Amino acid sequence: MLVITALLAHALLLGGPLARRLAKARWVSRHPRAALRLWHAGALGLLGSVTGALVLAAHDVWEHGMVWLFHADKPLIHAAYGGAWQVRGIAEAALLALLLGAAGLSVTAVRRAVSLSRERDRHRLTADTQGGYDDGDPSIRVLAHAAPAAFCIPGTGSRSRIVVTTAARDLLSADELAATLEHERAHLRLRHHRTLLAADVLTAALGWAGLLRDYADQARRLAEMAADDHAVRMHGRRTVASALLEMCHAPGPTGPGESAGFAMTGPDPAERIRRLISAPLATAGPLTRFLTAAATAAVVMLPLLLALGPALLLADTAHMGG
Repeated sequence: MLVITALLAHALLLGGPLARRLAKARWVSRHPRAALRLWHAGALGLLGSVTGALVLAAHDVWEHGMVWLFHADKPLIHAAYGGAWQVRGIAEAALLALLLGAAGLSVTAVRRAVSLSRERDRHRLTADTQGGYDDGDPSIRVLAHAAPAAFCIPGTGSRSRIVVTTAARDLLSADELAATLEHERAHLRLRHHRTLLAADVLTAALGWAGLLRDYADQARRLAEMAADDHAVRMHGRRTVASALLEMCHAPGPTGPGESAGFAMTGPDPAERIRRLISAPLATAGPLTRFLTAAATAAVVMLPLLLALGPALLLADTAHMGG
């Protein structure tokens, strides 16, 4: 019972206070990629804790596996995981909750992925049939439109597209246009669409309970900052800020929203511009990378350590049984 309580407490801590604190932390704007990894690790750790708690609640199933795997004494394993906490039907209820939860998340993820795929196919078809080709990059389409805009349409292999309107091409300088295109390439290269799909699904599934409520919004915010940083390394921060400022002057054309693709003027453009022009972007040093990796590993591995801890302590105790 103690292990189950610890796992549930870990899940509540990750999805509640720690997630809210991370959403308000100032350092994340300096290291968006590290913060994005922590958000994903926190979500994975929460899922691992909840899953572990439900599996442990079905202690009859768990105990047999631990006795066999660690050659442990069955009564001691039962005392560690089940103890005196006996409720009729708890194993069946826990496994049912686990199966229903996994099925619900799977169905939501598949439906969301199919919907996004169809929406992106429509936008890709529009870009391919109505847009012109860029001689320098076969994945870029130039779409005739009076409003300046640039966005990418994720896809596998050669199906990825970067779309820029004629108005944006005419508005931006050569350096600004190159920075804008590099920003969109970063989204595609870093596979942001996949992690945002997971963030959307988990936020929809758990947000109503106050867990990971800011996950999807923060993931989008940090993904844009990470793409900005990638463009900055190639073209300089003031060029990227200038391009973003120019693109914000007019609304973009009717096209993919935040669900179907990434637009250059995505979430929080004002915050991103201030961030770009206020000071040189920080570079993650060895200590920062180590601490981020350590925190990420700890968040992800703690549920497993909590679940296996008692069994590890009781390894090779089978000979002690009566």
